[in-house]
Amino acid sequence: MAKVKLKLDQRKNCMRPDGTFPLVLSLSHNSKTRTISLKQYLQPKQWDQSNLTPIDIPYHKAIGIRLRAKLSKAESLIEELKFELSQMSISVLKTKIEAELLSNESTTVSQKTSFVTRKTNTASLTDYSMRKVQRFRDSSKHGSADAIETAIRSLERFTNTHNIKFAEIDLTFLKDFCAFCYARGNKPNTVGAYLRQVKALYNEAIEEGLINEEVYPFRKFKMPKSPKTKNRALRITDIDKLRSLDLKPHSAIWNARNYFLFMFNNMGLNFIDLVQLKKSQLIQTEYDSDGNLISGRIRYSRSKTQKAFSIKMTDESISILNSYEIDTKNEDDFLFPMRYENSEQGRKRYRQQRKRVNRKMRELAKLAHIDEELTTYYARHSWATIAKRKMIPVSLISEGLGHSNLKTTQIYLDSFDDDALDDANASIVES
Repeated sequence: MAKVKLKLDQRKNCMRPDGTFPLVLSLSHNSKTRTISLKQYLQPKQWDQSNLTPIDIPYHKAIGIRLRAKLSKAESLIEELKFELSQMSISVLKTKIEAELLSNESTTVSQKTSFVTRKTNTASLTDYSMRKVQRFRDSSKHGSADAIETAIRSLERFTNTHNIKFAEIDLTFLKDFCAFCYARGNKPNTVGAYLRQVKALYNEAIEEGLINEEVYPFRKFKMPKSPKTKNRALRITDIDKLRSLDLKPHSAIWNARNYFLFMFNNMGLNFIDLVQLKKSQLIQTEYDSDGNLISGRIRYSRSKTQKAFSIKMTDESISILNSYEIDTKNEDDFLFPMRYENSEQGRKRYRQQRKRVNRKMRELAKLAHIDEELTTYYARHSWATIAKRKMIPVSLISEGLGHSNLKTTQIYLDSFDDDALDDANASIVES
């Protein structure tokens, strides 16, 4: 007689890098065993085998119900097939159980969708989101567009449909969606990011009169609580270690250090903005008789917010630019040996480029004996954190920069002239 159990597969070869193991249906038949993955991963301390339920994880009750339902479905199928089992291999039985579990999930979604279509509001969240994405694309706000697309794709995986209605999403839907995401191994930060995009779409659709407030599902829903993100910042002593490294000029790792220091020197410039800088964005420049840049400002608009900046170049910024022979470049040339193209293919190349630079930055950290997984974003956090430690007034640089509220920081920066910002910037980077 075939048997099936729900358990945490703690074999050594099943352990993932984060120390978790897969939850599986363990199938035994004719003295052979097979496992069926349930796409849920837990640490041993997070699984209660006696009650067949997760513990100490978000939505553990809902996840437990789903897991036990799958076990029950497998047991029921084995009972239905009891007269055929003697002639059936374990591989065939496993395939039938997997098909039954998949069929059950699709049926549940189909029944739910059928119920939803009877509701009065038939506006499509999917269609509305795609229009929003296109507006962002047209405005070159590709990061915002990508965030919406990623959130909608996660909803489509959950519902198994490509046309999600606003009215379909209620409190129960949101809770089930969270359980679905956690079962796939998503972290609270990720699930929260998905739901914030959906919530924003609802708010805008209500403001535009597309849907009624009655269908708003977030009033009683508690967004996933995210653990406090580790402050990705270096101390000035660590930055000095990077400066002192003896690196081969124009090597990939030498470039990576220059990128980091240039971003740090320019108020935590984002990497996406760094790669787009051109010589034409250098203003009020002065050169010596040998063609070396000796002073000037950088003018650019931040890609994420379109906020305009004009930053006085520090000595270190000038030195970095001179190392790339800035005097020989044309006005339309990029400042650094990276090219950015505002197209789908160009954005793909940018993401690949950022990955390569981040790998080199991690190598830099090891060479400098800095115990951090260094990335491009550390430059921004480091600038903000050092500003805080130096008691730079909150009116110039708020704690929110790079932490929880970048928008507030930009609002504060808007109210001050360039001279005040230049003095604050010089105080930070010329320590």
